[in-house]
Amino acid sequence: MKIVLIAFVLILWTETLTYQSPGPGPEYADVVFLVDSSNYLGIKSFPFVKTFINKMISSLPIEAHKYRVGLAQYSNVLHREFQLSTFKSRGPMLNHLKKNFRFLGGSLRIGNALREVHTTYFSNGRDRRQFPPILVVLASAESEDAVEEASKALRSDGVRIISVGLQGTPEETLKAMATGQFHYSFQTVQDLSMFSQNMTQILKDAAQYKEVAAHSHTVVPFPRACQKDSLADLMFLVDESVGTKQNLRNLQNFLKNITSSMDVKDKCLRLGLMSYSDRVQTFSPLSSSTTQSEFQKQIQKLSLRAGKSNAGAAIEKMRREGFSASSGSRRAQGVPQIAVLVTDRPSDDKVREAALNLRLEDVTVFAMGIQGANKTQLEEIASYPPEQTISMMKSHADLEIYSKKFLKKLQNEIWSQISTHAEQMELDKTGCVDTKEADLYFLIDGSSSIQNKHFEQIKEFMLAVIEMFSIGPDKVRVGAVQYSHKKEVEFDINDYPNDVTLRKAVSNIKQLGGRTLTGAALDFILPLIRKGRKQRMNEVPCYLIVLTDGKFTDGVLEPAERLRAEHITIHVVGIGEANRTQLQQIAGAEERVNFGQNFDSLKRIKNEVVRSICTEKGCEYMKVDIMFLVDGSSSIGSENFGKMKTFMKNLLAKVQIGPDKTRVGVIQFSDHNREEFQLDKYYTQKEISDAINRMSPINQNTLTGSALAFVDPYFTEPKGGRSMVKKFLILITDGEAQDDVIDPAKALRDKGVVIFSVGVYGANRSQLEEISGDGSLVFQVENFDDLKAIESKLIFRVCALHDCKRIRQLDIVFVLDHSGSILPQDQESMINVTIHLVKKSDVGPDRVQFGALRYSDHPEVLFYLNTYSNRSAIIEHLRRPRDTEGNTFTARALQHANNLFMEEHGSRLKQNVKQMLIIITDGVSHDRDQLSDAASKLRAKGVIIYAVGVGKADQEELETMAGDKNYTIHVSDFNKLKDIYLPLQDSMCTNAQEVCNIQEADVIFFCDGSDMVSDSDFVTMTTFLSDLIDNFDIQSQRMKIGIAQFGSRYQEIIELQNSLTKTQWKSRIQTMTKSNGLPRMDLALKQVSVMFEQSAGGRRKAGVPQTLVVITSGGPRYDVTEAVKTLREDGICILALGIGKVYKEELLSITGNSEKIITFKDFDKLKNVDVKKRMVREICQSCGKTNCFLDIVVSFDISTHLMGQPLFHGHPQLESYLPGILEDITSLRGVSCGAGTEVQVSMAFKVNSDQNFPAKFQIYQETIFDSLLQVTVNGPTHLNAQFVQSMWDTFKDTSASRGQVLLIFSDGLGGESKIMLEDTSDRLREAGLDALLVVSLNSTSHDEFSSFEFGKGFDYRIHLTIGMKELGNMLSQYLGNIAERTCCCTFCKCSQTPGPQGIRGPQALKVPLSCDMLLPNGL
Repeated sequence: MKIVLIAFVLILWTETLTYQSPGPGPEYADVVFLVDSSNYLGIKSFPFVKTFINKMISSLPIEAHKYRVGLAQYSNVLHREFQLSTFKSRGPMLNHLKKNFRFLGGSLRIGNALREVHTTYFSNGRDRRQFPPILVVLASAESEDAVEEASKALRSDGVRIISVGLQGTPEETLKAMATGQFHYSFQTVQDLSMFSQNMTQILKDAAQYKEVAAHSHTVVPFPRACQKDSLADLMFLVDESVGTKQNLRNLQNFLKNITSSMDVKDKCLRLGLMSYSDRVQTFSPLSSSTTQSEFQKQIQKLSLRAGKSNAGAAIEKMRREGFSASSGSRRAQGVPQIAVLVTDRPSDDKVREAALNLRLEDVTVFAMGIQGANKTQLEEIASYPPEQTISMMKSHADLEIYSKKFLKKLQNEIWSQISTHAEQMELDKTGCVDTKEADLYFLIDGSSSIQNKHFEQIKEFMLAVIEMFSIGPDKVRVGAVQYSHKKEVEFDINDYPNDVTLRKAVSNIKQLGGRTLTGAALDFILPLIRKGRKQRMNEVPCYLIVLTDGKFTDGVLEPAERLRAEHITIHVVGIGEANRTQLQQIAGAEERVNFGQNFDSLKRIKNEVVRSICTEKGCEYMKVDIMFLVDGSSSIGSENFGKMKTFMKNLLAKVQIGPDKTRVGVIQFSDHNREEFQLDKYYTQKEISDAINRMSPINQNTLTGSALAFVDPYFTEPKGGRSMVKKFLILITDGEAQDDVIDPAKALRDKGVVIFSVGVYGANRSQLEEISGDGSLVFQVENFDDLKAIESKLIFRVCALHDCKRIRQLDIVFVLDHSGSILPQDQESMINVTIHLVKKSDVGPDRVQFGALRYSDHPEVLFYLNTYSNRSAIIEHLRRPRDTEGNTFTARALQHANNLFMEEHGSRLKQNVKQMLIIITDGVSHDRDQLSDAASKLRAKGVIIYAVGVGKADQEELETMAGDKNYTIHVSDFNKLKDIYLPLQDSMCTNAQEVCNIQEADVIFFCDGSDMVSDSDFVTMTTFLSDLIDNFDIQSQRMKIGIAQFGSRYQEIIELQNSLTKTQWKSRIQTMTKSNGLPRMDLALKQVSVMFEQSAGGRRKAGVPQTLVVITSGGPRYDVTEAVKTLREDGICILALGIGKVYKEELLSITGNSEKIITFKDFDKLKNVDVKKRMVREICQSCGKTNCFLDIVVSFDISTHLMGQPLFHGHPQLESYLPGILEDITSLRGVSCGAGTEVQVSMAFKVNSDQNFPAKFQIYQETIFDSLLQVTVNGPTHLNAQFVQSMWDTFKDTSASRGQVLLIFSDGLGGESKIMLEDTSDRLREAGLDALLVVSLNSTSHDEFSSFEFGKGFDYRIHLTIGMKELGNMLSQYLGNIAERTCCCTFCKCSQTPGPQGIRGPQALKVPLSCDMLLPNGL
């Protein structure tokens, strides 16, 4: 069982640590490139070197106070190209390269070149502390002279050397030159192109590299960051029966090409190699090949082998051994696990199950098939989607050609898993916020063709879908039906009104088994949907998700048409043997059909289904300006240019085009820029589509930076842009920019333009990230055909970001001018503003509340903040027709509005919920002299006033009311009010607070107070934490919050066990003094765990989530493995928030989960409201999973019943007390071995009735008791052996992993045999029953059950009766102890403070024990 601890690691990236010099270290440098131009390199390879230098110059910020660059080339002599001071910007440098940089030829004397460059380039320069000198040496072979002495002289002079070897340069030569670990080796000169993406960061690392010059001789470890996209465990599984030696060489060269361009190190990329035919051979486990050279030696050991192709057996061995922890797998640390299969023939054994088991252990599988391979088998092996993970080659010779593309594919996978996963999930959730009301039904296949473990995947899919929505009676409701040849309503649309009970209900579903009759199931669910619709006040979208794995044996077309005819949108997910034609018959449209070979594909399919559902509301009423910036360079070609045009048209077909909706413009670029059309040129889909069709490519070079600068003015009003709408730029390119992109892209982003970058594999992803400023806004595809696969995802991202959606908690009052100057159509425009804002808010008594008043001569309250608790009722009231007449007494209205902000009328001001007033008026106030006073009193109370003026409204009056010009808007007429939706919505969003979704948690904020955090950043950090506290309920102790810090020492500031008020807590943190010293996170992580112990106020043993927030100025510089392992073994969930130049790869050692890593570029981001809200959401997400289950069968033995009587007839106490008892025993808090992990209690009721009351395990709700009240019985019952046996038979799953309890309410034994009951009790206990508990309904017969009861522990002498005080709590305690035994192998739960330790007993004999032996369920 795992304890939940979320550790937030706020990280300022810095590669250097100097005790005397706090701060991140030098930002820029003087860089000299010394490039090989010898005959060893050759004239044919020289253009690749030239391109590399071109890219480096283009990517660096070259200015007087930033980078300076010098260039020289060498062979037997040094040739100076330009000095560090020659050029002040990149333009002249690039021009010099183009015109003057020519190949030299000659012998290779690196040592001589180093000596000459030392005196020529590094004899003087800028302040080396601020701009350290760096020499980048490119070499293609072993030097003909010695390099050691010249290199040492340079390093002694403070020059940092980065050595780059090409074409087999000896590693010894590279190491002899390099500073520290800054030496890199590549198989071919072509690999420089990929290396250039990492070079900018390597230069920064080198600039900041130095040892601590402290009083001691201690050197702070310098944990060299892995190259970009090089943190993974990568295992190759190759079929050695390749036919010819040439084919073998091609295979070996493919492996060399892939691995020679990656950062192979123990802490970075680990490589493994296995081969197979009729047997499997491991050449290199993940733990052994920690350098490129070592792995490439293993590649040479591959040989031609004949024999069968047993790929299935090989995959299974790779799962059990290749990806085991003992062989070097770092799965437990969250490192991506990737397998690559290469084969040219079908497998002779079955591969499906072995591959599925591998993927279920979170291994991403790529398959490379050469002609002769069975593609169907490869689809069974590879991960979903197969279009991205399967590559088909015509011959082994194609492997070498494809290696560069495949390398990008691997790097993209690593990038996706580590760098963008958390942000992608966040964007998906944001995109679904607008789907506030919907009915969602699942129709799931439970037939016998689905294995139990695969059925669990179906439930995981359902849970993942549900997680994307806000669940509630007036929000998204969920129902589920399971089917085979039988049909079972798992839960109806109204059964579970919140996400907590709904998730439990999904987890509780048991598989039916049987045949697959999907048509009958579709007919079965239609009346359920009709019934659910009638319970809604208004019409909402209805979705049905059908999930099946088999061919249907009945017709589905007509039942599906009946469903769709009632406006039910059907999404179909087919797995394995499912028939695609039948799936489309159900869905009615191909875009709503998803197919996967195996059940693990549901993880990815979930995203596609959810995006499709959420796009409907997420894109509704979207009003944005979209500019396309399209690459028309010669590398694309006319065919691909056509595919790019189709991509644009398909994207635009998914949005509403119009002057007041979405506007679109297009610019094409190459070496010059061409306006195709601007934003206000066309306003219909057809006009835009026709204009795109007329485009022809420019066919020149790729100057992306110039194009970015060119597009800038196209978002302004003269070019058709609009001031109050969101602006998007969608860049589509297949090449690398030949000019600077950083500055023009930043200029656009600084103006609020969101840039999506779409690159085909020829594009440089690092450049695309620099352009977008955020990796989650970058899309990369292998070829232009694959653009179609990202259409829906990209447009969904636009819809997710086009407005601020998370308006979660706020009190808002509308004050609406209804004076005589307002016409009916004006009134409608004004009401439409309010309705839009209501629709965009998460309405509810604990979320967003609305009140409203109208005014003219006198104000009139329309409704108070606490009048309505749902969106529909508020909108209905606002839409009611009202007269407009009289004058404009605005001050009087504001004075009256003060009443709406009173606690008795629903205001939550005392609960720190923000108060907001939005006033809309069209004229000058008739009581202007009182306006300032009325508004000031409201603002002094804490009410934020947003003043909207129309027509003749006075701007000065608006500012008087708002108190700030930024909180005013003036439009010329009421029709223009539709243009202010976005700013009003943004203001509400900014002021709304985030809602914490967990009931309780222990939170520790753990701050870096070392020298690496500047004083100002430390203040920013503590202010951020102080503000964050406002979102948590600490007064009730539901949320316990503490704080600690570390530098050279560990210091506790506030314990969890504190009685501070919120004000005192804030004061304590704001007066916290920095601890200073070196950042010893490793030692601090070992010590901070004490703060979560029970003695310090921690509630781990009660199953409460525990959250650690670690704020640090850099990644861990000492080994934190053991400290983190200890925390995780206690169930600690770690979230890392990195601030500064930090890669997510280095934070995995802390979190073990890329979903728990967030990065920002600087501390100022902590001032951003959205960052604070996201932090609250992350803190309030429990990492614990429910893995402790307790099933209870409840039955009633009443011997006095007559046929037809109600179940509770004659027992009013039972009827009165039972609801409370059931609530108590189904509300267990958790188990001691799993903080944040709830015990899930399911109940089945066994009643003596012909009314078909199902003895089915359910999550208890009040509606179940209501159903029991309607039950009439068949007659009396008798507590005997048969009665108990029938209860036991209700358990279908008698797994030892689930606690099982019988609970009987009985009025006495009568004449039944105790001996038979005792025998039955003993037999059931041996069969796995954990408790048999009897509650007497008769105070005189309670002691007759004791001989066969068990499960009360040390309370076995206590007899339970219905009138007993605290009966529910006592039963809850017994069940809690059973959960401890079942799930934690602990006899009972000790929830209070431990007492003193007892006297040590004698030593026992050492015998092997099991949990069952230690904890018999005999008590």
